Amino acid sequence: MKVAVASGKGGTGKTTVAVNLAAFNSIDLADLDVEEPNDYLFLKPMNIKIKAVSVKVPKVDLEKCNFCGLCSKICQFGAILVLKDSVNIFDKLCHSCGACIYLCPNKAMNEVDREIGKIVEVKTDDINLTYGILNVGEHIPVPLIKRVKEVAIKKSKNVIFDCPPGTACPMIESILDTDFVILVAEPTPFSLHDLKLAIESVNKLKIPYGVIINKYGLPYKALEEFCKQKNIEIIGKIPYDDKIAKYYSNGLLLAFLKDIFLEIWDKVREYA
Repeated sequence: MKVAVASGKGGTGKTTVAVNLAAFNSIDLADLDVEEPNDYLFLKPMNIKIKAVSVKVPKVDLEKCNFCGLCSKICQFGAILVLKDSVNIFDKLCHSCGACIYLCPNKAMNEVDREIGKIVEVKTDDINLTYGILNVGEHIPVPLIKRVKEVAIKKSKNVIFDCPPGTACPMIESILDTDFVILVAEPTPFSLHDLKLAIESVNKLKIPYGVIINKYGLPYKALEEFCKQKNIEIIGKIPYDDKIAKYYSNGLLLAFLKDIFLEIWDKVREYA
């Protein structure tokens, strides 16, 4: 079973939910927030394996190129600029679709590897953690997210994905082909606003989901009322407690809330 932990905005508690849910239920974990992974901070590694991840980008053979400009015209991402006697390829804009190589009339384009980041595989006492680290300056994390998912799924049938925040391409790729999505929200107007956007995204992909309310006990009631009005199941409530912040800031699992995370997983399994 593949379960994604997501939200509309950052800071709602996705990492708190994902790490503790995985640790207390002995389920493998994948941190897909490749621009700023932090799940590893809460786990004690026994063995670590790191490997580079590359994508294919075009390279021009100027001896074959006649500067017709077709490659530039068909590139939907503005990654190729053809001038009178030169071809400029902006590697970091390239989405590795291969159209320029396939359609070049003179076969002047070839593919070369360009490293975009790394995948880190961590073995702990109870679970496997897989996460990606996007290279500084890269602004397209989706290819690395795909690779992290592939590696994690090969290891185990049950994986929890800690997704990047928001509702843009990285989040969509992270929840794609999952069996259930846990949407973490907090009782604030901002979180409710972005939760609605996340729900819209999940509904379009037709993935079942439930909501966990983090910092439950704050006076803002509109979040819980919204879920009740829309018949959205609240599968868990994590209390607003200073003790949680102290544990989190010290990289500790929330052992005193273990029963809550066991109950949440029992509810999620009903959708398997």
